[in-house]
Amino acid sequence: MDLDQDTLEACFGQIWPVHNNAFCDLLVTLRRHFDGDLDRMLVLAVIGSRTLARGRIEGLGYDRFKAFERPGEPAPINVQSIADYSGIPRETVRRKVNELTRLGWIIRRDKGYLVASAKAAADLAPATEATMHYLLTVVTACNEAMAG
Repeated sequence: MDLDQDTLEACFGQIWPVHNNAFCDLLVTLRRHFDGDLDRMLVLAVIGSRTLARGRIEGLGYDRFKAFERPGEPAPINVQSIADYSGIPRETVRRKVNELTRLGWIIRRDKGYLVASAKAAADLAPATEATMHYLLTVVTACNEAMAG
């Protein structure tokens, strides 16, 4: 059986509590890694979504991810596009980008385009592993709900 909307709704009582607990744990971990600044985390996540765009990294295992092997060029993103997408005010995004640049977690490229850095991947490896734990927890809950 595949997980679809109907199956998710039927198994909601088994899956949602697991997701909610794991999601809270993940947010607490991420908040710690970003010194309580979830806007900074979101700005980096949006930049990372372009740096690691789907289709560019399919087939990329975690070992290659940790080694910062990135095929091809990332999709361009700048302060204004982050603000437009996230709903965070442009001035706040600009400040967060400056903070992330000082930390060495993002790099400004030509035309003001932003990309996540190898330092971000290394410094935030525990946060990435917490995210993988969250995903595994939710997928396991889904599989168990569908099997039972």
